[in-house]
Amino acid sequence: MYLRTIAAATLLLLMPAANACINAVGTDVAGRRFEPMFYVGKDLTKQFLKQPWRTSSYWVQETLKEVRKVPNFKNLTNIGVLLIYQGQYTLAIDHFLKIEKLFPGHHETAANLGTALELAGHDASALRWIRLGMKRNPEEHYRSEWLHARILEAKIALAKDPRYLEGRSVAGITFAPTVVPPLPTTIPAGNDGKPLKPWELNLSLNYQLYERTQFVKPRDPVVANLMRDWATLNLAGGPIESADELYDLAVTYGAERDALMSARQAHIRRVLAKAGKREPENYNCGICQPLE
Repeated sequence: MYLRTIAAATLLLLMPAANACINAVGTDVAGRRFEPMFYVGKDLTKQFLKQPWRTSSYWVQETLKEVRKVPNFKNLTNIGVLLIYQGQYTLAIDHFLKIEKLFPGHHETAANLGTALELAGHDASALRWIRLGMKRNPEEHYRSEWLHARILEAKIALAKDPRYLEGRSVAGITFAPTVVPPLPTTIPAGNDGKPLKPWELNLSLNYQLYERTQFVKPRDPVVANLMRDWATLNLAGGPIESADELYDLAVTYGAERDALMSARQAHIRRVLAKAGKREPENYNCGICQPLE
């Protein structure tokens, strides 16, 4: 899910670019130890189980105080976000439509309206607004809104065919059905229509799943599908500690722990046992953001 607020610091803690101070150490599938500069393993997945900070009474009071002082675009947007977090989706939709009339053309409004519409059960309308948000600003939500669009497309298809996800990837990723698959050679297009790099795909899954799991609780087939793919992406080119935890979270959301997933997790644990806790190497993983 995709809410633009002025108080984005907590979410930024999840983003690789903002995590230069994180000293987490991960292990790749070859047993090499490295510093990925973002959360690893349990430290990653526990972020998805926290109570949303924007439900705190302090944030609510501060939001109301600010909009009373200055009813500008930023503060009115935060009121809409507050309505969403309170579950008042119909009011949020009306509120963002009014913002669109008062301050037309903002990508934030399109993204937030798309979120409110989806949560209210209007997936087709939500998809139109999410696509409009990407058109207004391809940089929207760390260039990850392409994945929100694919999620909505999958939900619309599922409503027509409950078996739609069988053998399909919501994110549009195909992995070899081997215990240790390589990184996919075909990667979906991002907000700008150009194929993503592996680290951008990882970032999109991170951002979108963090936002989505604040509202969508287990069980959910779309989240389960995305979590499984994200786990496999980490197995193929990232910290395998994260892959192991994400497979478990995928099962929590309803994914089947089939023979292939079990074999992959067993392999991960063997590699980790052999790698131990030796010092990390100067190495950037296959899905890690390039160091500038």
